[in-house]
Amino acid sequence: MYDMDNDQLDDLKQFIAAAISQSELRADKRFDGMDKRFDGMDKRFDKLERDMADGFAGVGEAIEEMNTRIDEQNSVVNARLTKLEKQVA
Repeated sequence: MYDMDNDQLDDLKQFIAAAISQSELRADKRFDGMDKRFDGMDKRFDKLERDMADGFAGVGEAIEEMNTRIDEQNSVVNARLTKLEKQVA
């Protein structure tokens, strides 16, 4: 078995600490990159959500306009039918 003196043991500790520190720095850089990507994705999803909400609002307005016109046409048709019924009677 190999016996280490205190200097060698201190050197080994410093080497391990430096290796861990470097690994942590690399991991931090990778996580920072991932955070930036997720931030970009969040912005895109927010825009998509706004675009969809605007689109659905437009569809809702179009349906409301169609219902209004149908109601107007029904009133006209009902008035004509009433007039024709009076003429026939």
